[in-house]
Amino acid sequence: MSFSSVISVQFVCLGNICRSPLAEGILKHVTRERGLESQFLIASSGTGAWHVGQAPDSRMQRTALIHGVDISRQRARHFKRSDLDAFDHILAMDKSNLRNILRHSPHEEYENKVRLFRNYDPEPGDYEVPDPYYGGDQGFETVFSIVERTCRQFLDQILD
Repeated sequence: MSFSSVISVQFVCLGNICRSPLAEGILKHVTRERGLESQFLIASSGTGAWHVGQAPDSRMQRTALIHGVDISRQRARHFKRSDLDAFDHILAMDKSNLRNILRHSPHEEYENKVRLFRNYDPEPGDYEVPDPYYGGDQGFETVFSIVERTCRQFLDQILD
């Protein structure tokens, strides 16, 4: 498949150190596997600014690396209102962050591009990616499984 322009995707969670950088890393990995890397601009951000400039959580980095995904070079950034215009797809990790993103838009014009990430999950559960930050290692492994299958399904659906 060929594209006339780059498809831009931004993943958004609260602090941009666990869920959204993992999704960024996995989608980059999957597009690279499929030879589509040059056709995508993939980023992540957080609705909170506490961790701006920091690397992803070490537990998330370790979990990703076990599965062959290196997210160590990523740095947290804060979601900006201008991201609403800059990205084709803005995917929130949970309902709270979805509401926070949509607060940046006084109109409904962005609702078609701002969605819950797990809308693409074949096993969506409650449609939220759980935040593993305060839990143990198993939480990071669970999040990896959710994010990987959802990234693959998202890519399949937008390329369909």
